[in-house]
Amino acid sequence: MSAGSGAARAERRLSRGASGLRHLRWAREALATLEAHVEHNPSLADADREALRGEARALAAAVQALSGAVKPYRDFLERTRVRYRGRVRVAEHLVRESGAGDAGDADGAGGAAEAARAHLEEAQAELASMEETQRRPLKAALSAEIDRLREAMAQMDARIEARLSAAFVEGLYPPLTDGASRVADDGDPDDDATASPR
Repeated sequence: MSAGSGAARAERRLSRGASGLRHLRWAREALATLEAHVEHNPSLADADREALRGEARALAAAVQALSGAVKPYRDFLERTRVRYRGRVRVAEHLVRESGAGDAGDADGAGGAAEAARAHLEEAQAELASMEETQRRPLKAALSAEIDRLREAMAQMDARIEARLSAAFVEGLYPPLTDGASRVADDGDPDDDATASPR
């Protein structure tokens, strides 16, 4: 493989630090291009078309597996975790309102301040426990699926490049933003998986 081919491969690879949702969008873009070649590229030989059809089926399965890990993690972040974080913010508000930590606390206010601090400590402990028991396994499952998808796509790239060309493989992938953190698109504010190209 030439140095230019290696650089092209790096440019089309989404950053490993990108979220599961962004990996999902990136992989679906490549899958859609593969499927479009199968259906609409008249220059493909029959054997190449069948090979690409098989690659598309395999990639679709990897995409589906990642989707199965992305959804529960995002549901957790957006439904479960926010409730714990909300409780911590309320506890922080109660600490501020009670004047906890103020040197001039009157004896009467001291009891309220102590109760507020205890409430905050409890809320923070529950948040930490939730992170350990619920978030960590979901995040680990998501990370494993991202790694599996990336490895599957790297192997797919190598097979297709050997059969067709590096340029063909490069053309499967969408452009990425600076830093390769997400797919470059029209910058729809409701689409967190993409951003306008710079």
